[in-house]
Amino acid sequence: MHLCAKYYGVKKLPDLLMGIFLAVSAALLNATIGIFSKVLMEQGLSVQHIAFLKTLTGFVFISILLCRTGFTRQIADISKKKEAILPLLLKVAICAFFGIYTLFFFETTAYQYGNAANVVVVLMASAAVSALILDSILLDERIYISSVVGVGLAVSGIAVISWTGEGNLGLILNAALAGSGYGCFSVLIKKFGLNGGIYLTRILMFFGSIFLFIPSLEGIEDIHWQWSFIPPLLALSLLPTILGFYCTTKALDYLSAAKVQVTELAEPLFAAVLAWMFLNEIPEGRFFVGAILIIAGIVSINGLYRPLLKRVE
Repeated sequence: MHLCAKYYGVKKLPDLLMGIFLAVSAALLNATIGIFSKVLMEQGLSVQHIAFLKTLTGFVFISILLCRTGFTRQIADISKKKEAILPLLLKVAICAFFGIYTLFFFETTAYQYGNAANVVVVLMASAAVSALILDSILLDERIYISSVVGVGLAVSGIAVISWTGEGNLGLILNAALAGSGYGCFSVLIKKFGLNGGIYLTRILMFFGSIFLFIPSLEGIEDIHWQWSFIPPLLALSLLPTILGFYCTTKALDYLSAAKVQVTELAEPLFAAVLAWMFLNEIPEGRFFVGAILIIAGIVSINGLYRPLLKRVE
């Protein structure tokens, strides 16, 4: 700990560790999406319906939770600088467009062209790469060799775990656009000076529900509504939607967008563990190779290896 504090600085080390903890927590929470979504799809809901309902439910839940907190105060706590309400809401709407609608729309479209696992590979890879590039362009963040190596290792790990070798242009293009939208979302949160947290999450859910409403109308008349929808839908709303966005936006208070995106690439590791625990899906041997690469990538981009090198010297 003494070497870590000496290298990172007394103030920087707690921020780094908190940022990593929040990003890893977001990855763990996001890993539950597959389990609960699979349950809802088996009951007759489409991806479009699930995306809209979980976002709307998340907004309603947070609104009830914050019903005694004034809207003016909530808005004031979202921004790191004083500004008018309408321009601030516009910034949050833009973030919601990229982080919720763009991610959902192009991801859903990509699934029509091939294997879902391949979509995840391209999506998560493009999110990490786009965040690294946009960090440099929009936030003047320097691109270090350790950052490039970290992205490369983590993306390679994702590919080893999930890529099946079957991908066409439609899948790659749409999944890349979905991932780039999410990467852009992370960078814009920092660019606009937005404070991560429950207030920002609420407004993101509000605009996300609006953007997802029209796509959700397709096939809605064919849904056979039933009480069994409620438990998995509430779980989706609370875990990956509310808490997942909360942890991601809070992590951006401590880390660069690229570091958050790469650290969140730990999601497949948690997803595999959860699938093994709840769906009896045993991971293949290549999963462990990919896991090592992902962890190495996270260590590299966050510079966690540097105190160890210092000790060797």
